[in-house]
Amino acid sequence: MRLCDRVRLVAPHLEEPVEQTLEERRLVEHGVGAGLAYGTVQLRVVVAGEGEKAQARIVVAQSGDRRDAVEERHVEVDHDRLRGQRLDLLDGLQAVARRAHDAESGLAVDEKRERLDEDPVVVCEHDMDAVGGHRVASPGHDRNASLPRVSSQAVRPVAVIGAPLDLGAGRRGVDMGPSAIRYGGLAERLEGLGLKAVDLGNVQAAVPEASSVSNEQARFLPEIKATCERVAALVADADADGYLPVVLGGDHSIALGSIGAMARAHGVGGAIWIDAHGDLNTPETSPTGNVHGMVLAALLGQAGGLFESKSWPLPALDPERVALVGVRRLDDGEKELLRKLGVLVFTMSDVDRLGVEHVFTQALERVAGDGFVHVSFDMDSVDPSVAPGVGTPAQGGLSFREAHLALELVAESHLLSSLDVVEVNPILDRENATGTLAVDLVASALGARIL
Repeated sequence: MRLCDRVRLVAPHLEEPVEQTLEERRLVEHGVGAGLAYGTVQLRVVVAGEGEKAQARIVVAQSGDRRDAVEERHVEVDHDRLRGQRLDLLDGLQAVARRAHDAESGLAVDEKRERLDEDPVVVCEHDMDAVGGHRVASPGHDRNASLPRVSSQAVRPVAVIGAPLDLGAGRRGVDMGPSAIRYGGLAERLEGLGLKAVDLGNVQAAVPEASSVSNEQARFLPEIKATCERVAALVADADADGYLPVVLGGDHSIALGSIGAMARAHGVGGAIWIDAHGDLNTPETSPTGNVHGMVLAALLGQAGGLFESKSWPLPALDPERVALVGVRRLDDGEKELLRKLGVLVFTMSDVDRLGVEHVFTQALERVAGDGFVHVSFDMDSVDPSVAPGVGTPAQGGLSFREAHLALELVAESHLLSSLDVVEVNPILDRENATGTLAVDLVASALGARIL
């Protein structure tokens, strides 16, 4: 899209005008906010029409005004750096700032291309987006912009679903995980990113005191399936209504419901399973009988008929489109099943040697395809020094930044269909550090940036 005209950025109380001609800049539907010495002015680029009739309007919104998904992108830029060539920090949208009291400005666009949705806007070198699997950077830009923004990944609004289940684990407490994550500021964080979000509350879940173990090889499985069926119903409704389901656990067995619902709606899909453990035991191979250690095997159709339900098809996942990342502990039965199925596995040794970016690039290539792509993030994949409040901690996990980078890469891939974050145990936590980290990781998966 060629922009051959000038645009006037309206900033009340700005004393000095700064002018710059727009040339050879391409836009997608995005918004930009700029700190202009006296406050933040937020812009929204709206493209309407097709072909030669296409027009764009740059709308100046009031500070704090919220819109859906990618219509906002917040960039704080020092006033002095709005001059001359420094204007490129405004996302390639080189604006003209001058004193005025109007509420909006218009810009006619001379559209010379047939497509309006091809090229992303990149603010600076370390703010990279992805289109079609290719990373795009803007070399030579000043590293002076702070970028807590939402990428174009997060087009869909978000539906939050709580699954307060701990029947699948051997240690009590993860049933309080959804509350801990919400208490960590999830709603406020999503709102701060400009995301439209709805919280559907918690599904009903049984407790051990009111349940009996009928099968020691798959403890509390009927009650777990009942809870997962409730999760599946909410995930299915959210997905059908155009929302991206984000399920808060609870132990990892809740993924039976979240992934199962996506498979019922879209067919067999793919998943990145980020976990210190394989979760690939079966009732016959499990040393504990805990269902949270069998759920991935069940979703791959390898755990037997006990896991079947009208709420989901089995298998729900294609083993050729599953990547297991961050593994530190595997039982013998899990190793054998992995060899049989050919699931892509990156242990923490692999992560150490290859790096998070390489590992997740390979994992994302593996899981891409028809149906859906689910990301299941077990908080025990993060090192206990960073995430102490988990059900089954294991030393030597992902660092704070590695975990964030992993989910930033997920966001940049534009592949995410659904997400769950599980195994937060407030009883073992320190000042809700793990719950708060879970909030930040959800934000990264939905397009937020740390740096």
